[in-house]
Amino acid sequence: MKVLGIIGSPRKEGNTDILVSEVLKGASRDVQLNAHTIEKIYLDDFRLFPCKTCGKCKTTGVCVQPDDFNLILEKIKDSSAIVLGSPVYCKTVTAQTKILIDKIDSSQIIVSSTSDGKTKFSRRIRTNKKGVIICIGDLSGLNTVKQSAGVMRCLFRDLSIEVIDEILANKLSEKGDVLKNKPILQQAFIAGTKLR
Repeated sequence: MKVLGIIGSPRKEGNTDILVSEVLKGASRDVQLNAHTIEKIYLDDFRLFPCKTCGKCKTTGVCVQPDDFNLILEKIKDSSAIVLGSPVYCKTVTAQTKILIDKIDSSQIIVSSTSDGKTKFSRRIRTNKKGVIICIGDLSGLNTVKQSAGVMRCLFRDLSIEVIDEILANKLSEKGDVLKNKPILQQAFIAGTKLR
């Protein structure tokens, strides 16, 4: 089993990072290390160029831009479960997270036509993975956080990932604020145990 934690926040060791790490801790508890791999990546550490809607990925599922998207996509494909975390910036997910979502949508969804001329959407891959969404805000209302989590759900939908839990919170402004919120830390840990 492999669990991949994807952090869309550019701030390492911040609240999003802490919550993703807590989910990963729950996923790895009481599991043989040789049978279980945990990996955590920060999207900000990778070169990710915005989707140019060139359409070249439509036949191959591979982005032709000289960035690290295909590497991240392979990590996602190789994983058994995904934990995706992003704070809310300007009323939605971070730019890093949105680029990943856009490029997954563009490269992994096939658009075709039915015999009667209607547009048909199908998934390039069906992963049958489990996943956890983490979306937090500072001054944003909880409705804005929920709306942003909906954007993150698009990535899970496009990859046939079953959302087993969503960890949503606001009023987490300063680095480490989430450490004072024991219930949300516990929710994150328990969500990780459900990924096994």
